[in-house]
Amino acid sequence: MDSLMDAAGPLGLLVLALVDSTSMGTLVIPVILLVVGEGGALRVAGRTLLYLLVIGVFYLLLGVALLAGLLPLLESFGHLLAAPQVMLVLAVVGLLLVIYSFRIDPKAVAKRGGDPEASARKWTTRARRASGRPGVLVGLALAAGVIEAVSMLPYLAAMGILAEMGVGLARGTLILVGYCAVMVAPAVVLSGVRAALGERADSLLDRAHTWAVKHASSAFSWVVAIIGVIILLNTAGPALEWLTDGRVS
Repeated sequence: MDSLMDAAGPLGLLVLALVDSTSMGTLVIPVILLVVGEGGALRVAGRTLLYLLVIGVFYLLLGVALLAGLLPLLESFGHLLAAPQVMLVLAVVGLLLVIYSFRIDPKAVAKRGGDPEASARKWTTRARRASGRPGVLVGLALAAGVIEAVSMLPYLAAMGILAEMGVGLARGTLILVGYCAVMVAPAVVLSGVRAALGERADSLLDRAHTWAVKHASSAFSWVVAIIGVIILLNTAGPALEWLTDGRVS
């Protein structure tokens, strides 16, 4: 696991946070709120920032809870991760993730007759309904956090990296604060643009929304593939050596 930490340490966390910043909950929905919101640029930006604050705090608390659970487990059972049998299982998981990434690629989904942007349209409808009501915005942020948390592999991978870095819960929490700040940073910047430019920012926000919807699904498939490859690179060697009784190393 040391090689995993070396390959995906602080820089890996930054990359994962940037990927998370383009998700449905952290970019697409905020841009929708900025586009369809009513009541003046400052009010629209303020409501969007409220949404971002709620979802950012949600992910922070979720990350702290996950990290608090992972650290004792690694301390007690971390030595088992080096076992060749475990390496074999992880290698299979990595291979399955790579295969799965091709299946969820938007082009593959479209070929099967699916609609890769269907989820984005559903969230667009929900965001439009919530845009003018701060209380509903809080509920929207929590709903987006809960639903997306299940599929946010970059965030889960970041928790694993943090646990392997051995930073401890206190320092890990501070790192998570920075991670979550990066997650919402692009949408915060766009909120500032809306507040400063008002309706003059419409064309920029429309382009940002189109880009985010188009790339959200493809970005997720790429992340799944990358995580699968990282797992394979760090487990395939020991697993193969064990399967071949050391003839391949």
